[in-house]
Amino acid sequence: MRVRTSRAGRAARLAVLLALAQGPLTGCGIQETEVVAAGRPAVGDLLPARETRLLLFFYAPDGELLPVPRVLDVPWHGGDAPSNGEEEDEALSPLAAVTAQLTGPNKDERRAGLRNAPSLPGTASAADRVVTGGSTVEVELDTGVRQLTARARDQLVCTAAYAAHPQGAPSVTLVGRDGRLPPADCSVRPVPAPAR
Repeated sequence: MRVRTSRAGRAARLAVLLALAQGPLTGCGIQETEVVAAGRPAVGDLLPARETRLLLFFYAPDGELLPVPRVLDVPWHGGDAPSNGEEEDEALSPLAAVTAQLTGPNKDERRAGLRNAPSLPGTASAADRVVTGGSTVEVELDTGVRQLTARARDQLVCTAAYAAHPQGAPSVTLVGRDGRLPPADCSVRPVPAPAR
């Protein structure tokens, strides 16, 4: 007989709890509203500061060409970043960026599945020099450029363009032992930030 009372008591307590829980579950009478416009979405530059990184371009496992920032430890004369009139470190030059691109992804980048196009020369010494001037960049390689696939050319063009200009605007000409390719523009464009 005592078992029935215990079950009946539990059932009664459960009914009371459900009745009490109805208040919080109904939302305390808060009325539904329409969407309220609150302005533009927040915008921020997600890349590390240009003064401390190279922007390289690698292929993702799905075959998409992606910009990949590689942060460098750059010792500036004044401490944090170059002031007006101070020269940038050679580690951040367009030649350094092309050399890093030819060297390929580092251990962490490889672990993430990033890779160079197979026809890119795999040695840093293949980059002779990079000449920047105005709206053009010329990349001179110690190898042939005509055997480079379109994917390999895209990597070099984008890396050189973004090393020379923050928006990747310059046209890039690849020059090698076997001649010169026509100027090309980087196909990867930054997403424009909305006006504030």
